[in-house]
Amino acid sequence: MRICYLLLFFLPSLTSAQDSTDGGLFCRMGKVRYFGQSAANPKARLAYPGDASIDVTYYGLDLRLTTSPNTLRAATTITLKSTVASLSSFYLDLNSTTATTGEGLRVDSVKAGSRTLSFQHAQNKLTITPPQPLTTGQAFTVTVFYQGIPNGTTNGSFKFDKHESTADPVIWSLSEPYGASDWFPCRDTPADKADSSSVRITAPAQLVSVSNGTLVSTTSNTDGTKTYLWRNSYPIAQYLISIAVSNYSEYNTPVTYGSQTMPVTHYIYPESLAQVQASLDRTPGMIQLFSNRFGPYPFLREKYGHAQFARNNGGMEHQTISSMGISSLTPTVIAHELGHQWFGDKITCRDWQNIWLNEGFASYTEAIYTESVSGLAGYQNYMNNFMSSARTARGSIYVQDISNFNNIFSSSRTYAKGAAVLHMLRGVLGDSTFFRTIRTYAELPALAYKTAVTEDFQTVAEQVSSRSLDYFFKEWIYGEGYPVYKATVSPGSTARTVTVRLEQRNAFATSPASFTMPVQLQIKSATGDTTVTVMNDRPDQTFTLPAKGTVSGLVVDPSNWILKTVESVSVSSSATPSTSVVTALDDPTPGSFRIYPNPTTETLLVDFTLPSAGVTTISLINLLGQRLQTITDPSLTAGKHTKSLSLRGLPTGRYTVIIETLDGRQSRVVLVN
Repeated sequence: MRICYLLLFFLPSLTSAQDSTDGGLFCRMGKVRYFGQSAANPKARLAYPGDASIDVTYYGLDLRLTTSPNTLRAATTITLKSTVASLSSFYLDLNSTTATTGEGLRVDSVKAGSRTLSFQHAQNKLTITPPQPLTTGQAFTVTVFYQGIPNGTTNGSFKFDKHESTADPVIWSLSEPYGASDWFPCRDTPADKADSSSVRITAPAQLVSVSNGTLVSTTSNTDGTKTYLWRNSYPIAQYLISIAVSNYSEYNTPVTYGSQTMPVTHYIYPESLAQVQASLDRTPGMIQLFSNRFGPYPFLREKYGHAQFARNNGGMEHQTISSMGISSLTPTVIAHELGHQWFGDKITCRDWQNIWLNEGFASYTEAIYTESVSGLAGYQNYMNNFMSSARTARGSIYVQDISNFNNIFSSSRTYAKGAAVLHMLRGVLGDSTFFRTIRTYAELPALAYKTAVTEDFQTVAEQVSSRSLDYFFKEWIYGEGYPVYKATVSPGSTARTVTVRLEQRNAFATSPASFTMPVQLQIKSATGDTTVTVMNDRPDQTFTLPAKGTVSGLVVDPSNWILKTVESVSVSSSATPSTSVVTALDDPTPGSFRIYPNPTTETLLVDFTLPSAGVTTISLINLLGQRLQTITDPSLTAGKHTKSLSLRGLPTGRYTVIIETLDGRQSRVVLVN
């Protein structure tokens, strides 16, 4: 995304109104349990205008640019459909000329074919009257002729500029979130994606003009200009349409998909190419990595690449051609903007409140790339940096106030905490289910090349995992803060058990007051460590857990799957024994397992020994044969293991625990009382 916070780790976190004022506010959209629709949010319409009576299906931009002086003359053709029964007029978003600077756009005329239409351009709205009222679903094509100097000061959306180190000109656009209407008429909301687009750019002949999609033609004109025509055949949000014009050097690193070769073309300042060439060379490998994880590159019929623009830092995921500052042409930022082609461009957040679906996902692709080149240790270190930043976030990931740029693009909240949410979900679901969830989300026909909100992603995660995750999304996306844990270890009722009291509170917010999460507890002793996962769903909760001899310590969340801090861990030798009775048993023989306590009320422990490494699945089944819980680990090592099942809320009765490994399938009966 926009100045995509490579800034995350090297610059101070952005502050925002939400960071400072939204404090304990907790907001939850009305839950919608099907794809493609969410509860209406009136703030969205107020924060970014858009005429809901039209549905734009095509943008065709014809731009003529000069650099001496800096001017834009343009004709934008828009095809739209009426969404109402009798549409006598409609408006497009197009910013007006400002009285103070004189910058802005002046509309000369509006036409439908050869017919001139009546229009009014005031207060950043271009109101157009068609010859006759439009009926529901009726298509209408209009061309707007306009000129001026786009007022990109506020949004940084369009600029006539120079290279940092030379006087060579560069002209670029960067429209996210509210800047598209600074330079072309549009319906300025990500909810309305056009089916296709084209951009024709005429500029001085020594300049190379770059835009979305495929280069259809170049034409040398007799007046010393050159025209480039780019055509995009995929759905596209208005803010992802872009231009970049300069004296670029073209550098190609094509990628091969089976028998197909796709262009990967980089447009870089001549003086900068040698500096960034090694990083650019990594792009094809990243495309292959992400294709394996998320499904084929979304715009395979066209291209991918980068266009340098006159900013030292950051990047922007313009569809098929990311705009990049020179210092952002590094592997992780390249990975970030490439990840956006799936998460942001193929699937676009329906409103800016749900921007984490773009930026949190793209940030997490940085960690996925790091894991591919630096292994698990590199991944964990990268996520530790994200979580360190996320602990400084204030407000919910769901953006409450989208009128402020820094609110939407908070580095600590939208980027770092958004990435941490996906990391935590990976810990909850396990690698196999997590990556199946991400790929299913990216490829689902109801969402692919369309828009999404958080509930859409939650629905996919629940369907793929066959688990209810409402608690997870409610607290981490719509809630605030993170848990602070305090653990106290006491002797259990037998020599082979301990009692662990786990207390938690929210670090700085009241919604939620505490967090529900599966928490790994590693019980340390001189004779060996035991790691058990418990479902912690109370602010003060006690668990009876297995131990191997005298306990020397306890580690809360040893693999760092949870955004948290640990306030203290204490080991007591004189505390009250656990009230749960656990019979001391020998370790299960290889290939067998045992369950305890039995009968039980809340937590069931499952001990088992694997003779060989492999996939292990533990399931809890009721008398109707329904699978109530499933724990799957795709790559458990050979040896002894302990897992826990939460039975809280289950009716009294008999249940069956089934364990499935490469060596077979076994079952045990447990009584819940």
